[in-house]
Amino acid sequence: MVLLVVGVALAAGGIVLRGWVQATLTSDLRSRNERIVSFMADSLSKGRVPAELFASVNDLDGQLDQQTSADLFGRATNAEQVLASTYFYLDGQGLSDLNFKVDDQGRLVLFGRQGPPRPTAARAIEVTQDLPTQYGTLRLHAVSPVDQIDQSVSALTLGLLISLPLLVAGAGLMTWFITGRALAPVALMTSRVQELTANNLDARVPVPNTNDEIAQLGRMLNEMLDRLQKSSVTQRQFISDASHELRSPVASIRAQLETALQYPEDVDWPAVARIVLSEDDRLEHLVGNLLAMARLEEGRLGRRSEVDLDDLVMEQTRRMTAVRMDVSAVSAGRVWGNPDELTSVIRNLLDNAARYAASVIKVSVLEDGPWVTLTVADDGPGVPEGERLQVFERFARLQEGRERDKGGTGLGLSLTKRIVESHGGSIRVDSSDTGGALFVVSLPATGAAGWPDQ
Repeated sequence: MVLLVVGVALAAGGIVLRGWVQATLTSDLRSRNERIVSFMADSLSKGRVPAELFASVNDLDGQLDQQTSADLFGRATNAEQVLASTYFYLDGQGLSDLNFKVDDQGRLVLFGRQGPPRPTAARAIEVTQDLPTQYGTLRLHAVSPVDQIDQSVSALTLGLLISLPLLVAGAGLMTWFITGRALAPVALMTSRVQELTANNLDARVPVPNTNDEIAQLGRMLNEMLDRLQKSSVTQRQFISDASHELRSPVASIRAQLETALQYPEDVDWPAVARIVLSEDDRLEHLVGNLLAMARLEEGRLGRRSEVDLDDLVMEQTRRMTAVRMDVSAVSAGRVWGNPDELTSVIRNLLDNAARYAASVIKVSVLEDGPWVTLTVADDGPGVPEGERLQVFERFARLQEGRERDKGGTGLGLSLTKRIVESHGGSIRVDSSDTGGALFVVSLPATGAAGWPDQ
């Protein structure tokens, strides 16, 4: 493709160059003859008739000095070049009254050059000018064959025919060499990428030691592989943790039922049923959180509308019977979001607080400018400052939580953070006034969000 483009471009340029050279030479020759004919006609009309006009060219050889050339053809003119390429003659009705020897065509040939070609018979450039005399109007002719122009153009054409293929071949070789060197790193990158599988995402493509687009492509590919590797590790860890968490309630249910079936007469079946239902509720809650997390990661957000956050808080606090709830600081707060997702946020925060609270949980809702702030505080052991970011990771449970585990999966707070951030808010954990954990959720108020219903 490169050879075709270069070849067509050079061929078109050669054709244009050949035409331009031919037109330029022709135009220059015509302009010179017009200038000479005008000078000679002016001289003859003023009665200045140099004797050299009627001498033979051979007789003038060696006698055409600079002054003679200026008298014949004007200044800045080489008489020898003019006489070698141009024929001059006079014709007209008044020529017969003069005592000059004319040829068989009735022409007075100047400088003894017989047989000037006629433009109709051969390719030539003819310039004429009328010369009024007392015997009548004569016409001065200057005829220049274009043989020398044709020879020059032919030589140029031959040179182009020889040089253009060489230029095309050279351009092709240079393109092949440069392209090969430039794309060699791309070939190595392609080969390395083809070798990548899910089992060797730690491999990286070679990056050339240059500062061009190919090096930038290599760095971008390695950055992409870093993200893929991290995502793969996170996904496998998530699957492993989810499998472990799902296995725990299933194993507990199985153990309770197998033990009860071994001694059916001595078993308190209502108690066994309550244990199984409790584990089933834990399993259902875990599966629901896993599905919600999957929907959020896929970008499938629930339908949004105006939500009274205080109503959701009061609804969820009513189901909390195992610990005392202090809702005196709950006031009106309206946000833009999905009611089910925001309910999950409140439920997860209340369940987490109930798991660690000693006696009371304090909940507040406050609208402060463009934000609605929800806080949930307990009087439990709290969260160490160095571990406050870790609690929002998937399946992350602090050592204190593992020792006092009452059914938590370590997924609720991670899901809560994802839901809050998908609503344009933020969540953090601090220390409460009672020394326990204080979770603070900030969500945009409806008057400040102005989001469309999605």
